[in-house]
Amino acid sequence: MEEQAEYRVRGGKREGAGRPTLGTTKKVSITLPDEVWDALEIEKDDETLAGFLREIIMNRH
Repeated sequence: MEEQAEYRVRGGKREGAGRPTLGTTKKVSITLPDEVWDALEIEKDDETLAGFLREIIMNRH
């Protein structure tokens, strides 16, 4: 006799699930001197560079 595995349906899209959107994502390229990139890396601590730059920009507007 063959045993059949019982599967539960989990996951998938659910209304209200997941992280809320912050807005529209646009890819940009910024050219800065290496000294500035180095300073940003130090200042951002454990935060991602994207999150750090987002915070700077949002605080200005």
